[in-house]
Amino acid sequence: MVQSRIKDLTLKSVDDESAGFSFTGYLSTFGNTDRDGDVIEAKAFDAWVKEHPVVPMLFNHDRNKVMGKLSLSVDDKGLRVVGEFNEADPEAVNVHALIKMGALDSMSVGMAIKDYEPLDPDRPFGGWLIKQADVYEGSVVTIPANGEALIDNVKSLDDGERQELEALRLEKRRAEILGGFN
Repeated sequence: MVQSRIKDLTLKSVDDESAGFSFTGYLSTFGNTDRDGDVIEAKAFDAWVKEHPVVPMLFNHDRNKVMGKLSLSVDDKGLRVVGEFNEADPEAVNVHALIKMGALDSMSVGMAIKDYEPLDPDRPFGGWLIKQADVYEGSVVTIPANGEALIDNVKSLDDGERQELEALRLEKRRAEILGGFN
């Protein structure tokens, strides 16, 4: 039987480099108990991430509100993400602005649980040890299950800095074309 759960993320930084607004953080951490009473085992996401390193980033788990993408990796602490908002989408720009102002500060993961066991055999629905799960999406959320899954650093470029960065990128591309930049 496949069970679905939604879990949290702690964002570590948000910035405007690259083509969209980006951030880094943990979509899930290993070994701690969340508000649902669940614990995610280290290596729970390894198989999925190896085959599916990028998933959609949604808003409040709404499949009709794709804000961008999340690139997944696993380290000793948990499921690490690098997220990128689609700056051509006004809703994604709005969500990014809400994060910058501190109105939104958390994320949550939508996953299908493939292997688990109850933490307490006498309470089969009282919390699970999640051994393997597939990650289908990660969402920016208004109310997280984990009250400690907070953004701790937001960085943005102002319009002048953005124009300067774009001019430098253009200069680099020209130099690469002419063979004068490594």
